[in-house]
Amino acid sequence: MTDSTASSSFRRACLSIALLAGALLAYQVLLTRVCALRLHFHFGFLIISNSLLGIGASGSLLALTERRWRADPQRWIFGASVWFVVSLPLSWLYLLFAKIPETLTFQTWAETVQFSAFNLACAVPFFFGGAAIGLLLSAHAARVHAIYAADLLGAGFGCLLCPLLLWPVGAGGCFAATVALAALSAWSAAPSPGRALQRGGLIAVVGICLLSVFGLDAWLPVPGKRWLDLTQAHTLKEFGRPVYSQWSANSRVDVIPLPPHFPRFLQARGGTALAMPLPKQWWIGQDGDAGTMLTDFGREPELLPVLRQTMYSATFHLKEGSRPRVCIIGVGGAPDLWAAKIHDAALVRGIELNRSIAELHSTVAADFSKPLLADPRVEILVDEGRSALMRDRESYDVVQLTGIDTWTALNSGAYVLAENYLYTVEACRSMYERLAPGGVLQITRMAADMESIRLLQNMHAALPAAAQAKFAESVIVLATPVDNLCAVMLKKGTFDAAEVAKVTAWADAAQIQKRYAPGLELQNGVEEFVRSPDKAAFTRAYPYDIRPTTDDWPYFFSFLRWDRPEIAAQRRYEPTWVVQGNPLFLWQQLLYSAIAAAVLILLPLVWRRGAPAHGLRHTPAFLGYFACLGVGFIGIEIALIQKFTMLLGQPLHSIVVTLFAILIFTGLGSMLAGRWLRPGSRLVWCVPLFILGWVALLAMASESVVAACIGWPLFARAAMVVLLVAPAAMALGMPFAYGIGIVQRASPAFVPWAWAVNGTTTVIGSILCVIVSMQVGFAAVLVGSASLYLLAFAAMARAGQRVAVQPIASQ
Repeated sequence: MTDSTASSSFRRACLSIALLAGALLAYQVLLTRVCALRLHFHFGFLIISNSLLGIGASGSLLALTERRWRADPQRWIFGASVWFVVSLPLSWLYLLFAKIPETLTFQTWAETVQFSAFNLACAVPFFFGGAAIGLLLSAHAARVHAIYAADLLGAGFGCLLCPLLLWPVGAGGCFAATVALAALSAWSAAPSPGRALQRGGLIAVVGICLLSVFGLDAWLPVPGKRWLDLTQAHTLKEFGRPVYSQWSANSRVDVIPLPPHFPRFLQARGGTALAMPLPKQWWIGQDGDAGTMLTDFGREPELLPVLRQTMYSATFHLKEGSRPRVCIIGVGGAPDLWAAKIHDAALVRGIELNRSIAELHSTVAADFSKPLLADPRVEILVDEGRSALMRDRESYDVVQLTGIDTWTALNSGAYVLAENYLYTVEACRSMYERLAPGGVLQITRMAADMESIRLLQNMHAALPAAAQAKFAESVIVLATPVDNLCAVMLKKGTFDAAEVAKVTAWADAAQIQKRYAPGLELQNGVEEFVRSPDKAAFTRAYPYDIRPTTDDWPYFFSFLRWDRPEIAAQRRYEPTWVVQGNPLFLWQQLLYSAIAAAVLILLPLVWRRGAPAHGLRHTPAFLGYFACLGVGFIGIEIALIQKFTMLLGQPLHSIVVTLFAILIFTGLGSMLAGRWLRPGSRLVWCVPLFILGWVALLAMASESVVAACIGWPLFARAAMVVLLVAPAAMALGMPFAYGIGIVQRASPAFVPWAWAVNGTTTVIGSILCVIVSMQVGFAAVLVGSASLYLLAFAAMARAGQRVAVQPIASQ
């Protein structure tokens, strides 16, 4: 092969791997959205983790068949790429039409088999795509720094595909674009004999995909759940087609008219309101599940008085006559905004995370909300509530949140439960600081004692010491009898006797329960906590985990204690949206993943035929090195996305900016590694030391950075995140290419096995990240993950010195 031919072949290999990586990551992101809609967002974590095992399995297969594919690697690369293209639509069709149980508790074999089949269907494309990437890395291991850089750069651009395309073309359009990328990758990998015919067929596939980008989601929509659980007593099993459906990176929003026979429903009603009529209603569903009711008060304003008998009006009734300035976090169907309006608020500012929900009120449901939006006192902003409030310099008399859950399955696939930054100690402090003197923060959540007490914990911890001493005089807690909601009212100051009397008299008239009020003896767990002089002792003695949650440990909805396995065992089979983050469930998943990883890693070593040299003395070093890289990289990636979510304002922004920056700059770091890192040189230790130092700095300084930069425009905040991530990411891109270079010199047959080790341990790392962060927070995940790079280089040190002085092994 001439130099020009070899150069051309390598350029095609770089193009192939970039397109492959982009398609794989785009499909990974897309799966999180589809799994959230078809199953529940918690299972996106398991689906993605198990799918990534497909990449590890492909590496093991390549290690087992190394002698065969070495004879004609280009043909194998093309074959794996074509199978990747074929497997994508087959997998997609199964995901759309597979029968899914209404709930998954894994108590029956039928549920387990159905979920396992769903996992397998998701994993197949990752197997073939991972095989193609592993072949390209192995076949061009002598130039691994460049080929791996192309892989990372392609993945970086691939992570943008779904966030950019979901809104205009939906999940179907994103899928068509993903298949087009995969087909282009196979086109670039087509071998010389018969290239015209093969490339022509693949170009036809690309053309079909591009033609279907704007129509596939309408022709073949992703089905949602066929039931809506409004409350335990109100479940809608069958409903018609949505009058509106819109995808975004956060969720798919469906607007569904309630059938005429279905009873009207409004959350947070007291007993008095249950007998009052309600207008026409539509259900706003997010990912076919979490949602709110859109009520037509615009055309039936005479029915607005029902809102006065709900907890939406608790604080507004207290402030009635003072024309309060109001901030509502989470607009939804706008009941809070209507309640503020009818109580004559001077300003009503609603902040809604989901753009499609905000736009409903001026488009599809314009008649429902016309009088509301026509009022010059009312405005709706599209932003993340807490970060928007941090940038706001207004003072408010009322800040109100009602049942807001920012559940989002991010593309890392690491979220097995809902991390929520709206209810942390720091969030409560930010909202409290935005209150004018005498203002009230009202947060409404579920009325279970453990959730109410945790919310009170966070509010108490957020207060200055002087206000903490008067906490018992600063809160009122109410609850509804039907939908079991609990409203906590925290005043900036203390409630006087007249205010307490006004609120309790209103609650009695509305038939809303009193859980706590200064001066009353109600004899319940909430009151016991509020009046407890030693809240730390109360927390330790409580059977559930009610510790205050922080930005570093944001697991507001996780209540099972890791030191009380007997309670976790009792609630093991409850649905994950009821009991999130069950320790036994997480340990079980870690065990299953570890067993699968061990099989995939050890099988090529013990299978003598076509396997790497059995008993090669560098095997433990290679295993330790690539395992540490797999666990360490995914840990840093997940934790950085978490840390910068608050600064960037929305989960979507953190996905796009943080992950894109990580992947692009790791690609640049891989290219630089070929020039800077040499086996046996002591300079290589600068890389893990720099990673540990910079990542530790990010862990310590992230909160200060958020406080200093939160008021900047979005593009400036995004630029700051890129500047902070870039140095660490460049260093993170060097170790894998450096390690593959050493493996290539010592034994080329081990290159696909190293790819398998790295891929399978990434799955373990994602589960460990959840477990560790639930114990000690994301800062510890960052530092611990970065420390693994020191262990990796320590494991590889002797092997690096040996290969530096030995001849390069032949293939």
